[in-house]
Amino acid sequence: MKKVLFLAFFYNHNNEVASNRLQGIAKYLPEYGWEPIIVAPKTSNPTVHIGDIKVVETDYEDMVSKFMPKSKGKENKTEFSGNTPQNNLLSKAISLAGEVFAYPDGMKYWYKPAVKKASKIIESEEINGIISSSFPITAHKIAYTLKEKYGIPWIADLRDLWNLNPYVNHTRIRNYFEKRLELKLFAKADALTTTTPLAKEKLATLHPNKKIVPIVSGFDNDDFKGLKQTQTTDKLTLMYAGSLYNGKRDPSILFEALNQLNNENKIDINNISINFYGDSGNINELSEKYNIEPAVHVNGKISHEEVLQNQMNSDVLLLVSWMNENETMFIPGKVYEYMGSKKPIYSIGYKEGSLKDLIEKTNVGYHVSTVEDAKKAIYDYYLKYYNNELKYSGNEFAEEYSMENTAKNFAKLLEEIQ
Repeated sequence: MKKVLFLAFFYNHNNEVASNRLQGIAKYLPEYGWEPIIVAPKTSNPTVHIGDIKVVETDYEDMVSKFMPKSKGKENKTEFSGNTPQNNLLSKAISLAGEVFAYPDGMKYWYKPAVKKASKIIESEEINGIISSSFPITAHKIAYTLKEKYGIPWIADLRDLWNLNPYVNHTRIRNYFEKRLELKLFAKADALTTTTPLAKEKLATLHPNKKIVPIVSGFDNDDFKGLKQTQTTDKLTLMYAGSLYNGKRDPSILFEALNQLNNENKIDINNISINFYGDSGNINELSEKYNIEPAVHVNGKISHEEVLQNQMNSDVLLLVSWMNENETMFIPGKVYEYMGSKKPIYSIGYKEGSLKDLIEKTNVGYHVSTVEDAKKAIYDYYLKYYNNELKYSGNEFAEEYSMENTAKNFAKLLEEIQ
């Protein structure tokens, strides 16, 4: 079996979208002839053990810990509370310092210990390939150095784009150096991967002559083995789990749709329950605004295991994305977990893009961006529920979005660049 060195900073961070992709790739690569050796930083997170996969942890100190003075007692602690002018000034100073010193990112001090440990692995094992996955960009810097030193075929995996990421804003000077670094590093990469075809198209505008392959993520069937519905209610139950990102993920069009349907006497709002898990944001205020308080329940944070079980006990899984054109190239990792639960999906988001395409291709539910469409979708689910006709309707394409296939596609690409 061939061996691949996998530079995966967030491998040991369970319950994060990043770790789902990283762990899934590593878990299933051996089925396709590749044995991964994971290189990750040693942090407070416990080491994730999957089968016989080797995880090599390196020394690591993040940028904040490296430069913040170590307090010897309470008298040396600096307390920051309230929105005072001093704290605003401090926040701006930290932001400015980040532009200068956190280059290419705040994990930059992982570079030296990771290069040292990875070099020892390469010199003692027969390594046939390297995969580096960002964020952080430092993972690609490490891979670039190893590629230059040993000439091993290298795939740079971009879970999010780098300089072309619409949500990353830097100063003009920082942008200049970031772009120059991206062009330099990826000139040595044998292939680049993205998580959606639209992200591939965007990336190709900066790297027109580079081999770029979109490899989508997926769900891991093992996560759902043994899970089954353990309770039922007499209400149509929807569930959302995750962050609302300070209101950027906004369920207002669903709330307005329910309000209108209730006022039109097409539904009874008391026969619907929407459970939110995670940060509450302004959900309670929104439910009051749209007069649907009886249907909305904010439950706080729960473990990932509880999330999966509650998904099984729900009738429809709610997905809320930012209603922004920048979202077109992104697919939230949560949608794959929803597909693994095999429950109908109700997605709110921008009118077009990768997420809408996926939902329509797989027939796993509705993607809505207007109140009118939101009304039609939730009314359809409501009628089907009370007629005992509500069920998961994913087609054969839905089964393609598995971590087995994600790993299979990475294995195929590793073979192509040998």
